[in-house]
Amino acid sequence: MNGPTPQAMNSAFGDLGPDAQPGTGIHGRPSGIHRLSLVLHPDPILRTVCEPVETFDSTLRDVADEMLALMRRHSGIGLAAPQVGLRQRLIVASIENRPFVLSNLDVTDSSEPRNLVEGCLSLPGVQVNVRRPERIRVTGYDLHGQRQSFSAAGLWARVILHELDHLNGVLICDYDPPADEPSRHGAQELLAMLAEEHTPQSRMEVSQ
Repeated sequence: MNGPTPQAMNSAFGDLGPDAQPGTGIHGRPSGIHRLSLVLHPDPILRTVCEPVETFDSTLRDVADEMLALMRRHSGIGLAAPQVGLRQRLIVASIENRPFVLSNLDVTDSSEPRNLVEGCLSLPGVQVNVRRPERIRVTGYDLHGQRQSFSAAGLWARVILHELDHLNGVLICDYDPPADEPSRHGAQELLAMLAEEHTPQSRMEVSQ
């Protein structure tokens, strides 16, 4: 997900507890060799329903580190595994320098929804007014395979839901704008242009 719009910055961040911290950060470790690259629409992997993470090891932690580094290089606040060419149920996010990593996540107990404009790193230039709950309950697993359960609100809730959509092959362009308010930048028109401009992107840049 792209960085927040001014409207989003005015949302309540909410707490990410109090009963548990969401996922695991990167422990201050520098990212290793950058092997991952950003996948752009219309790459078909963005429509993939991802498989659960089954192995929680140093490889998974390295992937999470690289995803966070790539997300920051593109000025994003959230990134999902299919956006870097991986078919795993893994997301990363960082808001106000608070890194967040979670796998195999599920969302329950959502509150009343609110409309807010969102962007997406895999859909450059596209912005869509998306209706999402303001507060959610999240369960999932951290990088060590430990189950986590927490509440998220405001921008955190929106980012988690945005990235969860990616794990299910859903993009912001799939959302219909509210009846009384069209999409801000004509998502379908921009998608048609993107499809012409971009061939499927290389999903891995393997260093020699």
